[in-house]
Amino acid sequence: MNPDTYYRDHWVEIDPERLDAYEQMFEWRPQNAPLLEPAELATGQVVVDYGCGPGGLAVELARRVAPTGQVHGVDLNPLFLERAAARARREGVESRISWHRTAGDKLPLDSAFADRLVCKNVMEYVPDVGATLGEFRRVLKPGGLAHVIDSDWGLLAVEPIGAERMAELFAAAAPAYRTPLIGRKLRGAMLAAGFRDVKLKVLATADTKGFTAPIVFNMLGYARESGRLSEKTREGLVRDLKQSLADGTFLLILPQFLVTGSA
Repeated sequence: MNPDTYYRDHWVEIDPERLDAYEQMFEWRPQNAPLLEPAELATGQVVVDYGCGPGGLAVELARRVAPTGQVHGVDLNPLFLERAAARARREGVESRISWHRTAGDKLPLDSAFADRLVCKNVMEYVPDVGATLGEFRRVLKPGGLAHVIDSDWGLLAVEPIGAERMAELFAAAAPAYRTPLIGRKLRGAMLAAGFRDVKLKVLATADTKGFTAPIVFNMLGYARESGRLSEKTREGLVRDLKQSLADGTFLLILPQFLVTGSA
């Protein structure tokens, strides 16, 4: 593992176990609907899903712009794009979604191309936040909206782990994140990139069902890769998490920052 580039490398090379976990993590659920409200999605729009992953969000976007709109899913991982395309076929929306692989920070799309660009939980990993936001502005039509949703890992709460052990785990997993506090930085970054009428909303919900548990198990995997967490400590965290999922005491709260700006 190269600690200087791992934040990006671990999205380029993904083992099958993590791919399956991401299918669960990125599943679109009805309770996620408030995340998209500021994007003002409507029938007939052209929408870019930047960092589309296995396609859960892209499928939802395709439903929202139906029947005449079009979605363009962009990702750097070819296995994600394969799974996303398969999902779109299963859901009957394949004709409304095109898939694009990007090898770098440039979007493989024309300028002034899209009405909306949605980016969910990706900006914490990009090499240069300002450059990526500049690309968002480039591909949007004048007046088009960029709607960016992201976490702020400094505000993560997980039980039964607690604050001290969570801080130790995150420190060990840190190479996997380029800008872990991106949530609180997004509004300023979008203003600096030239977006207008930038709006901010923060949503926080408590997961007690375990839908978000893969977030912590992924973090444990990152910590193992970094070698910064003892195996004894890691095993104890895994044991406690599994026990909490079994007995119903699991709790995870990770506020989502929703920042929307006009190109």
